Amino acid sequence: MNRDALSMENVLEKSDTSCPLIVVDHHVLDLTDFLRRHPGGEAVLLANLGRDASADFHHVSAHARPGVRQKLRQLAVAEVDSVPLPAAWAPLGELVDHVRLVRNSFAVQLSVGRDPVHDLVYLGQSYRHLLDDHLRVFIDGFSALLGRTADPASLRRLDELSTSAQARVEATVAKADATATAAFAQWVQQHCTALLDDVIACGSAAVRALRTSCTEPADHVEEAMSVIENWVHEDDEAEPDGA
Repeated sequence: MNRDALSMENVLEKSDTSCPLIVVDHHVLDLTDFLRRHPGGEAVLLANLGRDASADFHHVSAHARPGVRQKLRQLAVAEVDSVPLPAAWAPLGELVDHVRLVRNSFAVQLSVGRDPVHDLVYLGQSYRHLLDDHLRVFIDGFSALLGRTADPASLRRLDELSTSAQARVEATVAKADATATAAFAQWVQQHCTALLDDVIACGSAAVRALRTSCTEPADHVEEAMSVIENWVHEDDEAEPDGA
């Protein structure tokens, strides 16, 4: 990658575990060779892939050291070229960033060599948090951008899914079957990240439309809402293989 300017949408789309990118102080950092050497561990960096991590970076006092600043310059591969969003659509950028943060939290929670029960407990908590809190914020936020209120049926369905998720996690843990537990943990991770990836794609397309004025952003926001509502209402809670 060269030092050309990238939009935050470019950074978000390019960044994954094979090309780990974050933004600090308008600089795009490639963490490929630094993840395993980060003094704070890999997880904190992986949780911020594709995001502007400037606020979190400056929250750590040790990051003010000259050696850290030099390391940032070594990791920098591009600048961020970010065109401000219109005031009426400013919450969209915050929503997309929120979705990315939640998505990253699911992506880092399976640990090779760890007791699968622990993995399922952690992922189960994240699954409930997604249903009880995050998805409500996303539904409310996207609905507000479209000038309407959240669909009450979707909110009721989230309550049902949350209750069911807790029961399924507890039942799977009670089986004390490592294979079934690992399978269910993996299913939860894949089930949730697939949804969030699709929402990110729609949200990023909406932001790009606003920055380039080439298409109507509301169409992409409508698509994001449809993705969430279909996931909520069409989720048949099929058990994963082995569960």
